Amino acid sequence: MKALHIEPTDFTPNVNFNPENSSFEISGFSRPENAIGFYRPILKWLEEYNEKVLSQNTDFNKKLLTLNFKMTYFNSASSKFLLDILLEFMKFMSKGYEVEVNWYYEEGDDEIQESGEEMSDMVSFPFKFISYIP
Repeated sequence: MKALHIEPTDFTPNVNFNPENSSFEISGFSRPENAIGFYRPILKWLEEYNEKVLSQNTDFNKKLLTLNFKMTYFNSASSKFLLDILLEFMKFMSKGYEVEVNWYYEEGDDEIQESGEEMSDMVSFPFKFISYIP
């Protein structure tokens, strides 16, 4: 399956989903005018990844799937879709895959850190919180 790469704009984040190394990253600023239009293809890609890659893995070689969020800002519409993406990864976990969610936030950005903590609580899954200096 081909990787999914979406270049960032002034209003949308960078998306880099690489099935080869089981690494999935969303980073940057998310305030798309049409959140459904931006995030629906990402969710569709994850559904196809589930069907074409994860469901076809019959040799029981379950890889670690790493989801990295490196958000600098996201609005409430984006928040709903980020949660939907997390729920897709929880489906992967139910198939026996190990999932690691890394939530990066700029040192001192309590709002982004707290948003990650809330999402972690919503999906009942512990994230790794990693602060960085920009």
